[in-house]
Amino acid sequence: MFDASGRLIREWDGSGMEDDWCCGTGQTGLHRHNSVLQLLHQRETRLQRVARFLAFACVLLVSVALALLVSFVLGARGQRAADSQPAKQHDNLSPGDTGQQKGEEVKNPKAMLTAPTELFSNYLPADHLKWEIKGGNAFCQGGFSYANGSLVVPRDGIYRVFLQITYESKGICSDDSWLKLINTVYSFSDGYQDKTKLLSSVDTVSCSLKQWSKSLYTSGLFELEADTSLSVMSSHPDLIVRKEEQVFFGAELLPP
Repeated sequence: MFDASGRLIREWDGSGMEDDWCCGTGQTGLHRHNSVLQLLHQRETRLQRVARFLAFACVLLVSVALALLVSFVLGARGQRAADSQPAKQHDNLSPGDTGQQKGEEVKNPKAMLTAPTELFSNYLPADHLKWEIKGGNAFCQGGFSYANGSLVVPRDGIYRVFLQITYESKGICSDDSWLKLINTVYSFSDGYQDKTKLLSSVDTVSCSLKQWSKSLYTSGLFELEADTSLSVMSSHPDLIVRKEEQVFFGAELLPP
């Protein structure tokens, strides 16, 4: 179509705008579709990562549980083996092992004497007690010896000396007086020619009691020379009980 000057005038029928609008609408829909796909892809990726993490955590927990179980089983077997080993070694002692045990005894000398059937001896003073050195609970180890009613110390060192004597009534008195019971441990060595009092315990009992029993115990630490003799004296040896679990005397060398 031409105007009055002869220029071409384009007729607008709205079709061009419609084409542009349709094109714009299609591009927007395509963009939204791509965005949805991307979101779905991201969610799928996250789910895959979570699944892989959970699977790894499960495998790790199972591995730790198995390791703890194996460690427990091996530890139990090792403990049983360790518990049974000393018994086997004891059953298969050789002469050399016996000598080693004796050497260990020498490192820790100790002795305990107990009440014998008779506490008196013809060659000992009346108040100088006699002791059992082998039977029952009595023993001498690591160099200790016993001679003439005395326990002989093997070497220089600090010793723990102990004594217990139990007395019981035997109708020795019947008035209202008091009976005084005294126990004393003496030592004798080359350095001191006279007897030295080491330990003493004292108790009293009423003679008005028809039946009574008294146990006197004492102990102490002393520095003694080798070959020192230890002996025990009692104020009333005739009242002493003849039982090893109630009457005993001994010493042991303390470690340096």
